[in-house]
Amino acid sequence: MPARSHGHGCQEKEAVLQGETGLTGAPLRFDGKVAVVTGAGKGLGRAFAMELASRGAAVIVNDIARTEDGAGHLAAQVVEEIVASGGRAKANLASVAEAEGAASIVDDALSFGSIDIIINNAGCLLLGEFETFPIDDLITTFNVHVKGAFQIIQRAWPHMRKQGGGHVLNVASIGGNIVGNSNHAAYDTCKGALSGLTRNLALEGEPFGIKVNGLFPGAFTGMVKHAVNVVDQTISPNLDIDMRAELVGPTAAWLVHEECGLTGAFFASSSGRLGRVFPGVAEGFQDDPELFSMERIREHRERAHSTEPFFTPRTTQDFNKWRIGLFRAMQERRAKGAMQPAE
Repeated sequence: MPARSHGHGCQEKEAVLQGETGLTGAPLRFDGKVAVVTGAGKGLGRAFAMELASRGAAVIVNDIARTEDGAGHLAAQVVEEIVASGGRAKANLASVAEAEGAASIVDDALSFGSIDIIINNAGCLLLGEFETFPIDDLITTFNVHVKGAFQIIQRAWPHMRKQGGGHVLNVASIGGNIVGNSNHAAYDTCKGALSGLTRNLALEGEPFGIKVNGLFPGAFTGMVKHAVNVVDQTISPNLDIDMRAELVGPTAAWLVHEECGLTGAFFASSSGRLGRVFPGVAEGFQDDPELFSMERIREHRERAHSTEPFFTPRTTQDFNKWRIGLFRAMQERRAKGAMQPAE
């Protein structure tokens, strides 16, 4: 978008970025980029869509939800706000869980000329005790969180390859990846699966310039409020810190910007903070295979159970090289007679 079309809100934001915050670089922009944000009618998705639009991106605002009075659609309301501020956007009301819906989302982006950014944010939260949790509810959750993201990315993939790259951000959760939460079996399962998809596509997309990252957001949205009311008041720290969805918007936008440069990375973000989340494989206890037993594990439980030192592999090959090194080090110790049955 040309400078005259930024809108009053955009001009104010850039003035803050250049002035009050003391930043010296030019504001980060998405001019000429086309973005898809699913589940963008409210909460985090809305915050992501508004952030991208305010910085020049044309945004496909996808959401199936209607307004509270049932007379309109939340996605249309977000689009109205974006357009009123001088931006470009289009509402898409399709379900990401349906193949036709996913295709329509990508096709709407292509109607603007390209598809450069995908933020898979659409989700649902069906709670219940694991023992009696309906399988149909698990399938519903999977279809939105995992199948939906899979279908949209797959539809967009050849277009991103042809245009020389793109950015995908999958919105996962600390639940299912770092911790578990009671009554969240389906949600945690599917968020873990979405992170697995993220890691795979980061590798498959790298030769084509397609960068795929993951976000673990923290915000007091309607979904979280429901979980707090039904399950546990301690799930969210909203009474202690600022948990507005808008405070995650800059992180999401950064992770799909060219200057970020990362792929296969995960970040936790809330309350104006972001930090890297990464897998760590502890060195643990490498025994002589001829001595290894349950009793040996018991004798070395402190080392076996320790989380330090640890290694963060990026690929299976990295992991294999690391564990081969540990095995070779054990062989060297054995050759020197440093390993004894009672070690």
